[in-house]
Parts: sequence; C-alpha cells; structure tokens
Amino acid sequence: MSAGISRRNFLKGAVVGAGALAGLNAGSRKNFLAHAAEKVKRGGIWRLAQAHTPPTLDAQRISMYWASIGAMYDCLLSLRTNPQTYSQELMPGLATEWQVEKNGRRIVFNLRQGVRFHDGSRFDASIAKWNLDRVRTHPKSYLKADLGEIENVEVLNDSAIALNLKYPSGSLLYNLSDGGLWSGMVSKAFQEKHGDDELARKGCGTGPFRCKEWIVDQKIVLERFPDYWRTGADGKALPYLDGFEEHYRPKIDQAVLDLRAGSLDTVIDPATRDVPSIKKESSLEYVELPPFEWHAIGLGFNSRKGPFTSHALRKAACYAIDRERIVKILGFGVARVHQYPWITKGQPGWAPEAWPDYSFNPGKAAELVKADYPRGVTVELLSIAREPDSTYAELLKAMWDKVGIKTELKSMERLGWIEAMRKDNFHAGFWNAAPYMGGFIRPKLMSGAPGNWANYKNPQVDKLLEEHLQTLDRAKQHELMKEILKIVYESAELTSAFAVTQAVGTHKKVKGIRTYWRHIAAGEVWMET
Repeated sequence: MSAGISRRNFLKGAVVGAGALAGLNAGSRKNFLAHAAEKVKRGGIWRLAQAHTPPTLDAQRISMYWASIGAMYDCLLSLRTNPQTYSQELMPGLATEWQVEKNGRRIVFNLRQGVRFHDGSRFDASIAKWNLDRVRTHPKSYLKADLGEIENVEVLNDSAIALNLKYPSGSLLYNLSDGGLWSGMVSKAFQEKHGDDELARKGCGTGPFRCKEWIVDQKIVLERFPDYWRTGADGKALPYLDGFEEHYRPKIDQAVLDLRAGSLDTVIDPATRDVPSIKKESSLEYVELPPFEWHAIGLGFNSRKGPFTSHALRKAACYAIDRERIVKILGFGVARVHQYPWITKGQPGWAPEAWPDYSFNPGKAAELVKADYPRGVTVELLSIAREPDSTYAELLKAMWDKVGIKTELKSMERLGWIEAMRKDNFHAGFWNAAPYMGGFIRPKLMSGAPGNWANYKNPQVDKLLEEHLQTLDRAKQHELMKEILKIVYESAELTSAFAVTQAVGTHKKVKGIRTYWRHIAAGEVWMET
C-alpha cells in the first residue's frame, strides 16, 4: 500500500469548526450531556412526527432526510457531532477504517465483518461494490450527480474495497456517510429477488430497525432488528427501543396539538409560533439539534433578465429587509438574524467580517433604487402557496414598497414554483436554505446544479468550487469557501433574513435524541417507562 493519509490524520483536517461551534446552544448541549449520563432503559414504541413523508424506502433514491430511513440503513461512514463542541467528525460505520492514498486519488476501506441485512443476507466487499456502483449509476439515485469523481470501485478481498478517483475529493467521504443517507447500503439479494419497486415499498438495509408496515401518507412502522451489529451504552445490541413510528403530519401545528395531548412523543421542527406552547408544558421540552439550521427567507434575485439585472437594485432589496423586525414578529424566541444563506458559524469558510453587511438601512436602499430607477420600479416576488411563505412574502413586499421597490406578489404551488425558477421565469423568489455537511455547498451554487434554485451563474465561482471540491486541506478549504462566498454576497444575488436551528418538541420521557447531521439517530433513542 502506498503512503497516504491515515484515517487519524484525515480526521484532524475533517473536523468542521470545532472551536467556533463550541459556543452554540449551551442549553441544548447541557440537555444532551444530562441524557448521556443517565442509565439507558430498553423497550417501548417511539412515536415521531414531521411535515414530510418519503416517496420511497430505498435509501439511495430519497432526496431528503427521514429518521425512519436513517434507522433502516447504515453507510460506510458515520457523521457524528461532538456533544461538547458540536464539531462534525467522520467516524467508522460499515467501514472500520479507511486510508487515503495517491495524493487523494484512491481511498481504501476496510469493512466490518459479520454484518447482516434485514433479509439475513451477508454484507461484504462485493456487496459494498454493488451498492456503490448502483448509487453511481441508478437513474433515480439522488447522489449520482455528486459521485462523478469515482473512476471505479475495486474489490481487494472479502473485507476491503478501493475507490479509484479521477481527482481528489474533499466531499466524497461526507457523501458516503450517514450524514446524507443517500449511500445507505441496501440488500443486493433482496433487490435481485424482488426488484426496485418492492425495495421502494419495504426497504432492506443493515440498520437497527426494519420495516414492519408502511401506510403511505400516514406512517412508517419499524420494529427492532435483533441482529444489529452496533452495541449501546449498556453493552448490548442497539436499538434500545422495541419499535419506532414516523408519522406524516403535513400540518405540523396539528402534530404539536397531538404532542401536547400525548398521542405523539416527538415532533421534528415545530413551527416557531408553537414553541412557546411547548415550553409551557411541564412534561415537554424544546431541544435544539445544531449545527444544522434553516436559513429563511433564502432569497434569490434574477440577475440575467428583468429589473434585478441592476446590481444597485439587488443591493437595495437586501438593505431594505428589516431582519430584526422579522425575527421579532416570527421568531418566537428561537430565531436569530442571519443574512448569509448556505453557511453558518463554525463551518469552513465562515468569515462575515470579510463580506458585505446588508443590515437594515432603508435610506441607503432608497438611494440605490433611485440610482438606476429614478422613476421607480416594479418587481415580482415569487413564493410557494403555503404558510409561512405567504406571510414572508407580505413582509418583504411591505419593506420593499417603502423604499420605492413596488412589489407584486405571485404565489404558486410548489411544483409550479420549481418550474418557474428552473426556467428563469422570476424576478425574485425565496425558499429555505441550509448549510451542508462538511461545508461543501457546490450543489447550491454551481451553474446548473439541481439545488441552485436562483440559477446563480458565475464562471469564477464555478472554477473555485471545483478547486474547493478537490482540496483535502481544511485550512485551504476555508480560504477558498471564504473567497467563493465573498463573490456571491458582493453580487447581492443571494441573501436571507433569519436562521432557526433544527429542533424537536418532545416529551421529557424521550431520551438520547441526537442527529447525524439532519436525521435523528433513532437507534440511540430510549424512553423512560
């Protein structure tokens, strides 16, 4: 084996903002450590709810994060949050260790032995290769577009594989971790026997829970997988729970009512307006789960056609947003002002001191409007027909109208909104932005990338994003992302209003809640009887 970067040395460079994240949400850290110090108990059924439901139980074909999917599947690596610093670290998963060789163009994984899928079939190197080839080539694979650096996957022996790369990739290990779920290992035997459709309906992984029943658009019912390989704090096999239900509640405020009534145990991301009622209940608590957070209102301006081709007008629109007022009206004590979408404190590249500050300045906004539009200007603001988006749109309209940007609101169903944004049929539009694991936000800013909702295009940024992707040194990654975002924010084509840390409203009897980036690690949750 050629000299390379060991797992130990890679982890030293892969820690995401250990020091900077240490000060975030001390109350939540205290809560987590208190739970960790308690003696775990086994048994019970955990009833969780969120506002989205998966279209499939095939981990490699999902596009979002679900606790149920994370509970059914394991990945080669696991992305863990340090409970004291909230730094992100890559840890062993189905791979026990890994070695980066040939200046980053080859990664060797040693695989865990004795692991079984829910159907009893065996996990080994040939199965790992089949999975990685599937996630690289399946037409419905969500991760397919982000694995272009892989030249081929090589089986070295029954318990080792090598990934030969076209170029080094700083994001690859994160994409192969359970922080994303999209590379979850599925049973080859199950897929070959039953096909993709049945795999989508029932799922089959190596995770701590297996599917018992899926009532589409209602709930996913999972049961404990007795042969799971990972052990818990008590030295016995995980999970602690006997079962787990993930309920679909498109009206999350109704889920909060059910939480308060006792028919649910936990609700993911309750609306900020419901947080005070959760905190008032002595049997409930509101637990934040950083570092993941939502950046609302993630706002994009069309700089290619329409009135926002004017740089001055884009800056005016940014200065006209009274973020403090929005937080006061809609934050309910859990939101904070945040004007830089796709990144947050503690991530590589975070450097607000180097970027333009678009804090509320209505006088400056009015001057900038007059600079290019002395007779005034009318713009169209595109939003999704739902709450709280409609309220956000009304607030932006009121603020922009005051500085001379006459705003007409256009509301569409989500699919129509997506089509309009994709085809550049908008002046300005907004969504919920969010940071990305490891700080690799290339899918959000690269020209033509699927997550680039505002169709942001800048050849210099594209070039720097490619360089950032191929850089393994964490210090250099920081400097590159700092420069990338400086260009983006100086163009005033993207901004945001506030941030809300991912959180749950939960009964205090539910213990050990933590996340692998975004999805809750259901296998580590336990309940007091």
